[in-house]
Amino acid sequence: MPGSWRVSACTHAGFSHAQSLGFGCSETIEGDEHELYAAWMYRKQTVHDVAFTGGAGPRLHHLGVATHESHQVLRTADIFGALHEEKHIERGPGRHGVSNAFYVYLRDPDGHRVEIYTSDYYTGDPDHETYRWNVNDDRRRDFWGNAVIESWYKEATPVLDLDGRQQPVSSSLLDESAVQVGADGLG
Repeated sequence: MPGSWRVSACTHAGFSHAQSLGFGCSETIEGDEHELYAAWMYRKQTVHDVAFTGGAGPRLHHLGVATHESHQVLRTADIFGALHEEKHIERGPGRHGVSNAFYVYLRDPDGHRVEIYTSDYYTGDPDHETYRWNVNDDRRRDFWGNAVIESWYKEATPVLDLDGRQQPVSSSLLDESAVQVGADGLG
């Protein structure tokens, strides 16, 4: 990632730290050639294990857990419904533009966001290039055109240092006023 990029505080912090740990980057949401709004990072050969998005940060938007088949995403939603725990289903099931994943988003008891997803693509090829979405492309949000809920943009998991202390949150470095709400965490 060129040093001249302007990035939101959380995206920059998450992206840089994940890269230092050996994560690859499968997809990004970008403005012009100097603006990074979101990054999907992976360690295994799926689209992502973690996602970092714009806004106040550093913060983690969600963890990604890949399943093999789409019926497993639906089964997850069915299990939560059957247990009367539907309040933990935050978004979905649906289909993303970013990663083309079929998904459901859950909140664990502590409020952390977890995505159960499938139908992504293989990232194990060492020549895998990052797919770059434009922040103005509406299909990145939801492939089927479903509305995205407000918590998607305003809530995320704070980042702790190695001693377990929450890192101070700073405002985004980008002027987000001209960007419509999208899967990039911007409002």
